[in-house]
Amino acid sequence: MNGPQLQNLLNDLNPAHVECDGMARLVITRLAEQRIPCKAMLGRVELDGKSLSPHFWVEADGCVIDFHAHRQLGDAARLPNGVAPQAEVKARYEGQPIVIDPLPDYLFSLLKH
Repeated sequence: MNGPQLQNLLNDLNPAHVECDGMARLVITRLAEQRIPCKAMLGRVELDGKSLSPHFWVEADGCVIDFHAHRQLGDAARLPNGVAPQAEVKARYEGQPIVIDPLPDYLFSLLKH
């Protein structure tokens, strides 16, 4: 699956009123439903000397999936707002893979809305 296809699959999650950890859980759940290999990441994101830590994001198919860093670091033009190919990401992401299990349906619905 390519970046635009991933973006289409995940766009409806963007308005969810959750922090980066909750968004990572929503993204992992949606990707697991579609059997798309991915990994949840925990670490930090840095851009122009500003950093955000701890921070959660997801990586899949050569893309960074992050709906929150631009809100905290204030540079929507150079930070992902959803899905971005790793080669095009201007920020530095450093972290380690973590295990996040997909959410049960009722909890996914609750967090999404």
